[in-house]
Amino acid sequence: MSIFPNAPDSAVEQFYLKEDLLHTKIAIIVAICFCLIFIRNDYVFFGIGPLFFQAVLARVIFASLSAGALFLLRKIKTYRQHEQLVYMWCSLLILLCTYINITRQVDNINFTYLNPLVVLLIAIYLPGNIWKKIILAGWLATSDLTIVVFLKTPKYALSLEVIASSYLLSLLLGFVIAAKFRNFRYEQYYALVKEHTLRLELEKVAYTDYLTGALNRRKFFQLGERQFNLFKESEGFFSIIMLDVDYFKNLNDKFGHAAGDIFLKSFTKTIVDHKHSGDILGRLGGEEFALILPGTKLESAIETAERLRNLSENNEAFFNKKVLQTTVSIGVTEVSTKDKAFHDVLKRADDALYLAKSKGRNRVQLIARDA
Repeated sequence: MSIFPNAPDSAVEQFYLKEDLLHTKIAIIVAICFCLIFIRNDYVFFGIGPLFFQAVLARVIFASLSAGALFLLRKIKTYRQHEQLVYMWCSLLILLCTYINITRQVDNINFTYLNPLVVLLIAIYLPGNIWKKIILAGWLATSDLTIVVFLKTPKYALSLEVIASSYLLSLLLGFVIAAKFRNFRYEQYYALVKEHTLRLELEKVAYTDYLTGALNRRKFFQLGERQFNLFKESEGFFSIIMLDVDYFKNLNDKFGHAAGDIFLKSFTKTIVDHKHSGDILGRLGGEEFALILPGTKLESAIETAERLRNLSENNEAFFNKKVLQTTVSIGVTEVSTKDKAFHDVLKRADDALYLAKSKGRNRVQLIARDA
């Protein structure tokens, strides 16, 4: 990754928002503390007089606005809001520093010892685009150097070249550290994204059927047990549809297993395309599938089953320019308070499927939950 990063990636900035908010909170608290502590310096330099009270007023205003910024930090939800707040607060800090430095005696350039560090911290820790941070840091550096050149007459030897070099070094060092820090964040973020993606892919491999993409038997039963536990806790109900492709062995024998695989993929896609988003589809083995319909009563489940039967009857898959077509038998039931486990519901749906096949196939057969 280049040392000159592009404009901020919103996903990366948002990911690190919590960490950045903590950094900002610490920076504001430290700035408030130093601002109030330096009131003693104002008294030493000015004594009791108009300049002292003006300096104190400026510090109190800054401290109050900083306290308001701390309060607003708690309401920040996006990195963009955070960036705007921090840049406004940092501008106030620079204005305060400029005012204080101007009002000091003409031979006082003590700020040139501390402010290069402030320039460095601004370049490193401010959120957002590096160039925006450098502009703010450069503003403080330029302001200080302008004050030294035009308004100060130091009584001890400290050349302008040395002062300018310290600010320039702070800016350059801040830029390099900020760029490397930001690159590190990007690399860490995308490494985490890659890790998360790989984990999801591994989970998908572990829990889905490799051929059809439906859930495998293990995962289907896990989710089924979860639905059953919710039902027992009176937090919902569900129905189950069992589906079995009719005469699938004949299709395999006539066209081959490759054709059978293509047909199962087409069949599964038909179900996926027409089931509700919350329905859970699993392949239990061979040409047998099951569908859990959370929050669905038996009457609605029967309507869904009939629609899937009709769609399957008209579904066509193609293999070597040959049309693959067959029907499906379906069994339907609903969870009951008499059921002791998810297996009981599934067995009742399987019994209904057996009835559908024994009565001629290509039909929907139901077994009521109290049967």
